[in-house]
Amino acid sequence: MSAVLVWASLLLVGYTYVGYFVLVAFVARLRGHAPALGEATPPLTVVIAAYNEAAQIGARVRDVLAQDYPPENLHVIVASDGSTDGTAQAAQVDARVEVLALTPNRGKAAALDDAMTRVRSEFVVFADARQRFAPGALKRLMAPFADAEVGAVSGELVLLDSGALQPARIGLYWRMEKFLREREARLGWLHGVSGAVYALRRELFVPLPPGTILDDMWTPLNVAAQHKRVWMARDAIAFDTISKDDAEEFRRKLRTLAGNWQLIARMPQLLLPWRNPVWFAWLSHKLLRLIAPWALLAAWIGSGVAPGTPYRVLFVLQTLGYLGAAFAIVAPKPAARVPLLPVAGTFVLLNLAALLALPACVALDPRGLWKKH
Repeated sequence: MSAVLVWASLLLVGYTYVGYFVLVAFVARLRGHAPALGEATPPLTVVIAAYNEAAQIGARVRDVLAQDYPPENLHVIVASDGSTDGTAQAAQVDARVEVLALTPNRGKAAALDDAMTRVRSEFVVFADARQRFAPGALKRLMAPFADAEVGAVSGELVLLDSGALQPARIGLYWRMEKFLREREARLGWLHGVSGAVYALRRELFVPLPPGTILDDMWTPLNVAAQHKRVWMARDAIAFDTISKDDAEEFRRKLRTLAGNWQLIARMPQLLLPWRNPVWFAWLSHKLLRLIAPWALLAAWIGSGVAPGTPYRVLFVLQTLGYLGAAFAIVAPKPAARVPLLPVAGTFVLLNLAALLALPACVALDPRGLWKKH
């Protein structure tokens, strides 16, 4: 029985991180296609939900208004969610800006819902207070909507080194992730967007339940449920800086993965292939990544108790791999000299976050209040 557990667990992990990637790359090459693009610049509202962002909200709003987009067609709504530092006042930098000074602090989901009741344009773009848009980002987000089947468009978040104006180096895992999302988009399987830069047909918006963590998953999943396509415009870029340290990045990843469990509780139809048009991609890309760390744990324990020399060897190899990954986590600079060791460290950190995501979901603040880092 323990041997069956070992191989079943390893097969699940192998499919999750390698098999699905290869499958999507192959199928997208055969069947993938991009939507028709246009050059229209329709009336557009940019929604920014913010909490205690007085120090940067004015610059963020000016950045949006500086986009190469017809001024008469560009409107900004800033939803200040119970801010106590003057965010609402700091955001009022132009006549095209509408500020909602909301009280009390109820969380990002509630702020977005309130802002959407004020949107009158056919299209809406969601942005955060922290990032900045590259030139032309809004036009490039609008271009795919020339195809009537497109319901939402994600831009791409590019991370910069702190204090530098050049892209940060990203690891193998994140390069694979970007590749995977692009290929899913070509197949009509994309079910997540970048929360810092994405656009939506207003009529497709489904209000977020209070306390929802992942608006950038809730919204595209509901777009797919209405049988509209989610596209990824990689040339519509928002810039952000990398996390200050690994601890901050781990907390951010843990919260995101806990948000995925929360989505399952709030959208149980995700588990039903006849109710979820992107069920296969969501299962392979999201759900199995929540389950994979439990499979890794089962494979390690199972190989330790299964009879036979091959399982002893497998147990030792796994143990050495985890020790190497631990070394990469606690001593990243010397570990960087060893091929693949940094990848192992990233892989273990991500799976540790996924392992802790379920108890973290239980511990989530049900009000969904903002987490300031």
